Amino acid sequence: MPSRIRVLASRTARSFYRRLPLPLPVKWRLKSFLYRHFGLLLKDSANYQQWLAQTATVRSATVRTSDPVASLPPHPVPPPMLDIGPEGVAGLAAALRFVVPEEPHVSIIIPAYNHIEYTIRCLAAIQRCPSEAACEIIVVDDASSDATGSLLSCIPGLRYVRNPENQGFLRTANRGAGLAQGRYLLLLNNDTQVQPGWLDRLLDTFTTVPETGIAGAKLIYPSGHLQEAGAALRPDGTVDLIGLNDDPAKPLYNGVPRSVDHCSGACLLIKTALFRELGGFDERYAPAYYEDCDLSLRVIERGLKVIYQPAAEVIHHLSITTDQDGHKLQQIERNRVLYLERWSKVLEARDRVRLIAFYLPQYHPIPENDHWWGKGFTEWTNVTKAIPNFTGHYQPRLPADLGFYDLRVPEVRDEQATLARQYGIYGFCYYYYWFAGKRLLNRPLDEVVQSGHPDFPFCVCWANENWSRRWDGLDTEILIAQEHSDEDDLSFIRTLEPALRDRRYIRVNNRPLLLVYRPNLLPDPARTASLWRRSCRASGLGELYLAAVQSFGVTDDPRSFGFDAAVEFPPHAMAIMAERPAGMLNPDFQGIFYDYPATADFFMNRPPMPYPFFRTAMPSWDNTARRQDTSNIFLNAEPAYYERWLKRLVEETRWFREGDERLLFVNAWNEWAEGTHLEPDRQYGHRYLEATRNALGSLRC
Repeated sequence: MPSRIRVLASRTARSFYRRLPLPLPVKWRLKSFLYRHFGLLLKDSANYQQWLAQTATVRSATVRTSDPVASLPPHPVPPPMLDIGPEGVAGLAAALRFVVPEEPHVSIIIPAYNHIEYTIRCLAAIQRCPSEAACEIIVVDDASSDATGSLLSCIPGLRYVRNPENQGFLRTANRGAGLAQGRYLLLLNNDTQVQPGWLDRLLDTFTTVPETGIAGAKLIYPSGHLQEAGAALRPDGTVDLIGLNDDPAKPLYNGVPRSVDHCSGACLLIKTALFRELGGFDERYAPAYYEDCDLSLRVIERGLKVIYQPAAEVIHHLSITTDQDGHKLQQIERNRVLYLERWSKVLEARDRVRLIAFYLPQYHPIPENDHWWGKGFTEWTNVTKAIPNFTGHYQPRLPADLGFYDLRVPEVRDEQATLARQYGIYGFCYYYYWFAGKRLLNRPLDEVVQSGHPDFPFCVCWANENWSRRWDGLDTEILIAQEHSDEDDLSFIRTLEPALRDRRYIRVNNRPLLLVYRPNLLPDPARTASLWRRSCRASGLGELYLAAVQSFGVTDDPRSFGFDAAVEFPPHAMAIMAERPAGMLNPDFQGIFYDYPATADFFMNRPPMPYPFFRTAMPSWDNTARRQDTSNIFLNAEPAYYERWLKRLVEETRWFREGDERLLFVNAWNEWAEGTHLEPDRQYGHRYLEATRNALGSLRC
């Protein structure tokens, strides 16, 4: 089938599938049938590949992994290394020759001190992996006592410079930079071996990411393990090497270039003019250590970015050519103190990750629910009627500390905020229900805005789907439907203005954060976004920061329809199925079982997205309270697995997001009838809250 026809077929099938008026379990079985029998026609589609991943791991419900810690990754394949053959170091050196360009585009600076065998292999690797750019190579010999001088001074095309006495790495690198004639400066350790395409990919970064100040490579140990995919600078002066000892082939460390705090000076590309404007490496750190961290922060201070380029790979032995003695440790500690004197406040501010929990307001009666479900209905009505579907099934889930609360009571809202803050949660994201001018369950948020209490950050997610009797947002047995128009879009955003203006409202780069649960249900989401933005600008609110929730498997680039970012929403569409557990008690059960640990692994190992993307973890999921016979139940959900999942997302957010975009979500704070909540219950108490605090670690939230 021609590729264009295949794409059209995939889009048509996906659109038809989303609109089917069927319960999710039935839709899942239908999708599985079609993919099993016709999957080859759609083999290149992301949805088919996603289905394969979901069905590849179907675990027995009776198997519980005792250790929630992930198993070690398979041993990576060691990269091809250039070694010294029978001809020896001198023979390899004699085979080296470089072209001297009239106008070099890049100046490669290699500081060297002894260990000629590493320097020669470094140069041989550069010769073996030439760049399309014109390069000059400058080796600055820091008064070596071995054969460095005699061998390097004879290599054609190499600019060899020798210090009269040992000055240390910092001054040696600065001296080389002062001699550079290229537009770009590439600092390269002499114990590295570059891989094909390394320099061209680093140069590409300055084109694809115009704000680039520094571009750094993926550094790999000779064993094949990852050394760093960029680095995170911590407030105590330590440097977290991203992905240390992991598999460098993992999706997390590949894909698009990403902003990081720092890239090691072992392989660092910067514009020569910028390096000189900054005065090079600050000589207060001489002879070495922390000078490259300081440089990264000074570049960021200029409004530029440090970019990790995964397509540029360099093998690095790490500290082979530096002495490992007590003097080195003393020098590191001395420079750490100097570094923190300058940057401690900046590092503390950069270390913050804001964790936001989705918040359900359906814990007070409203006339509409009284009419649809019976007098006095709240979410607690669903929660308390659930019964176990199998032996050992944890139902009903009953609250502990906060009891069966009523959100009309302000003290309840205060206590929720106090509890959330105590365990590191930054704010709540209130679901907001708007139906063509009709608001439902709005009283808690209205009172929060009007009263100014609790003093706790919040934002809003418009749950823009129909309300149905099946609790699935589909177009069957509709209780109240959405109706869309330009006038309604404007009325929506204007009604929300008091909340958006509130000093507690969560902002991203001073822009109010507004989430939309299902933007694909809007007739023209780009037009809606444009109307909202114009209205907010006209009213003095400024720019909105619009985030599309990736519910029901939608993974489109939000920028394509006028939004700024996407928010992940597990477990939708990416859960790993499990076998039925033994001891079924409900003969009418037609729901689906999923494996929580496997699903957590699946989400943790999703590849990076080429657009702003906020990650989300979920504590558990079991909507038996809403759909007794057709529920989706995640087996083996435990606080330890949730902690591991959230910790990984915290690390990833800290590594690859910056500033106000270091946001992270939890689904959810109080979705009791969906079986996903951080609020204490009678079985786990505060354990999920404690797991949340543990996952956040020392990060400020």
